[in-house]
Amino acid sequence: MAIKGGSEAAVSGVPGAGAIVVNTGSSSGIAAGRSRIVTQDSPGVPGAAEEGDMFGSVLATGDLDGDGYTDVVAGTPDEEVGTDVEGGTVAVLWGSASGLDGGTTLTDPAPTTHDRFGAHLAVGDFTGDGRPDLAVGTSDNGVWVFDGVPRTGATEPRRLETAIVADSSKYYRSLTAGDFDGDGTDDLAVGGRYEGDGGFGGATLVYTAAAGTPTVLRDEAHAAASADFDGDGSDDLVLGSPDGNSVTAYRGGAEGLRASARTTLTQDSPGVPGADEPEDSFGEAVATGDVDGDGYADVAVGAEFETVGSVASTGSVVVLRGSAAGLTGDGAQAVHQGTSGVPGANEAYDRFGAAVR
Repeated sequence: MAIKGGSEAAVSGVPGAGAIVVNTGSSSGIAAGRSRIVTQDSPGVPGAAEEGDMFGSVLATGDLDGDGYTDVVAGTPDEEVGTDVEGGTVAVLWGSASGLDGGTTLTDPAPTTHDRFGAHLAVGDFTGDGRPDLAVGTSDNGVWVFDGVPRTGATEPRRLETAIVADSSKYYRSLTAGDFDGDGTDDLAVGGRYEGDGGFGGATLVYTAAAGTPTVLRDEAHAAASADFDGDGSDDLVLGSPDGNSVTAYRGGAEGLRASARTTLTQDSPGVPGADEPEDSFGEAVATGDVDGDGYADVAVGAEFETVGSVASTGSVVVLRGSAAGLTGDGAQAVHQGTSGVPGANEAYDRFGAAVR
């Protein structure tokens, strides 16, 4: 199954209501013609399509109810809740043998104003009980962690207070789960504008079940993802920084993520296609997966404003390879709409690579 959010999509003439496109998989991959558009007006989906809701602007997946089917978590941070025009809600759309079937709404346990509950999402086993849990970010400095999500929605989340500055979604923010110390329990990386050491700056804070104090990684990341790039059994963390046209990979291990064990790659790094140009936005989006089947996770990096040939800002995606030494530029590959086998054609301002998953 592949999912894509169209947060600004109009629904029945309602602008910006938002929609999710679900493409069903098959034994030969994503099946052409087997797609479905899901909105808040779809049967069984909580809520109603309203102007500016941006349903599906944030997405996550996981088998939250343990029935063997993947569920879809959709954040609607601009949903009007009562008199709060940006209160936000989260909908869990339940997977089944016939596809998505019904949904459950999660609301802000401690609403104030303009919380944008659901602005960031991450699924992981944060309690070590073998069941997926859900982390939900807001526009303030807290993250709500739901210990499992039953279909009734009846669960009491706990709030994780972070050192991220309130409303830092304006200054880039990310929420990512991964087992960075290899202890069998997922950790949580929260990125945003950080107040520490007497000043402000971008940082990613990594919270583990064992440590009360987070590890601070001084990187202002717009995008983040986790996977095991070096095959050592611990997840690693990759951060995308489009302002710096770079990605930085931090290697995990028994001690967790360490600032000293990191690799930064740009389009000027050996083996990486393209050139480091100020407006490319290399690092705008990152996603992980073992694309070549060698046992090491790889990273797809979006460069949405990449110029290909003479076509301005058509965009491209660069695949960086994992290895025993971690993420590397060796064997990297660039893909765009002019690449053989890729649908479409390079056109100005297509922004191919603005999102990867």
